[in-house]
Amino acid sequence: MPTSTEIINAFIGAWKIARRDPTALSHFDFSADAFWRSFAAFIFAMPFYLVFISAEWRMIGEANVVVTNTLLGYTTIEFLSYVAFWILYPVSMVFVCRAANLTQNFAPYIIAYNWSSVLVAVLLAPPYVLYSFGVASIETAAFLILLVFVTALLYRWQIAVTVFRTTPAIAAGIVAFELVLGFLINFVASSFLGIGPQ
Repeated sequence: MPTSTEIINAFIGAWKIARRDPTALSHFDFSADAFWRSFAAFIFAMPFYLVFISAEWRMIGEANVVVTNTLLGYTTIEFLSYVAFWILYPVSMVFVCRAANLTQNFAPYIIAYNWSSVLVAVLLAPPYVLYSFGVASIETAAFLILLVFVTALLYRWQIAVTVFRTTPAIAAGIVAFELVLGFLINFVASSFLGIGPQ
């Protein structure tokens, strides 16, 4: 497990990437052990994922969409889809980096990406929380989620540009790959959920 100092520094670095601070990467530990420790960020993101899943279950019900599964089954499948992404994305990025000649910065990218995922989760949380407490309607929440989602994509793009020191176009391609992978995982998860119109 990472130390508290490493965790705090990683979050500072992730925040500074968003601000385009040139000192951002100096806050990360890019050692081989730090690569594996960065996956501990999933533990910090997990409570937010559970909030998202709970709110999405309510949204599905309010939108008159039938899910041929129980809340427990839905939660399990959705949670496993998050786990699958955390595993499949870094594995698949090995091949993407080889194809794009970015292998040298693969580990630093995954380290920064993993820790930044917690900030993305924090950013996504307010719309879901507002909806869960009845402060925001499903339409308002969906609009806010879309805005945050676009912001998160721009942030991911900035991470790719900063860590890989690559062109904006290649960074955009990396973000596009992330989107496609996420879509495929969600598609598979949906097939197990049995989602359909009421």
